[in-house]
Amino acid sequence: MSKIAQDVASLGRQGYIIPGGGSNAIGGLGYVACVQEMQQQWFDMGVAFDAVVVGSGSSGTHGGMAAGFWGNSIKIPLIGIGVSRDPADQEPLVLKEAQAVADLLGIGKVPREAVKSVGGFWQPKYSVPNKKMVEAVQMLARTEGIPLDPVYTGKIMAGLIGLARQGFFKPNAKVLFMHTGGLPSLDVYQDVVLGRTAAQD
Repeated sequence: MSKIAQDVASLGRQGYIIPGGGSNAIGGLGYVACVQEMQQQWFDMGVAFDAVVVGSGSSGTHGGMAAGFWGNSIKIPLIGIGVSRDPADQEPLVLKEAQAVADLLGIGKVPREAVKSVGGFWQPKYSVPNKKMVEAVQMLARTEGIPLDPVYTGKIMAGLIGLARQGFFKPNAKVLFMHTGGLPSLDVYQDVVLGRTAAQD
């Protein structure tokens, strides 16, 4: 992409490189708008949640939503489930992304405590299936008719289920799962999701 951008620049034009996951301040603005729309729906429907669970990978979604929560004074926890890193490595990236978005909006400093992530559900590697993900994908398909993808949302739901089983949430807590799509990759992993190929522990 950099080479093509240089070629374009040599023609007197300007190329724009979109980073992996769209994870930059401009991309993060989309999730600030998402948070605002979500908050308006809560008001309109008269509902309240105790926590929101979101995927945390390249940090665009999590960082943008963290900036949106901070800027809109949403006080409930926003919990990122890591899909490629554990908290010690993931949270600084998310905070940096959230601050870049906040700087673009001029809403001040995002506090460190605004970024919370959970690890342990993405191993052995990013995009490599594991048993918890398979269980989560199968469970949501069977009980709710909601497809999850094995790379991203499947591992995030596995994290939500795992946290619930560990007692992380209070009984009867209302937890919102932010489903960000990814359906095309489901077909690629159909053998492992259907149990024809074993997933790793």
